[in-house]
Amino acid sequence: MSTCDRLAVTTLVILVTVPTSRVWADVYRCVQDGGHIMYQQIPCSFDSRPMRLNNRPSGWSPLRPGEKDLLSTYRDRDAGRRRKPQVQARQSTAETKDCWRKRKQLEAVRSQLRRGYTLKEGEQLHRKRDDHEEYLRQFCS
Repeated sequence: MSTCDRLAVTTLVILVTVPTSRVWADVYRCVQDGGHIMYQQIPCSFDSRPMRLNNRPSGWSPLRPGEKDLLSTYRDRDAGRRRKPQVQARQSTAETKDCWRKRKQLEAVRSQLRRGYTLKEGEQLHRKRDDHEEYLRQFCS
């Protein structure tokens, strides 16, 4: 037997003895009691047939033309939101701090009202509470 024949026989033996493996497993759709749907690799009954699955390759795929247009629309809209003049940013920071202070003051007044107060203190606390709430309503969102 020549070397070529031996190589051919060896290759044939290896190909026959190595089991072929499936790339994917079968998937069966089973409807349980109460209408609950379950997917599994084992047949639900003896007459079950596997589902036909679209084997889409995973990984990155380029955007379709409609998706590109939509993405550019979103980017333009978001870019417009990010661009703000510096003056407005400073004013909003100052307003935020003022609103935070008023909220803290209102919280302190409400705490004092819950703890208890005399008749004279009650009138002052209620007036402060109303003033703080009015300020927050007008100037803070």
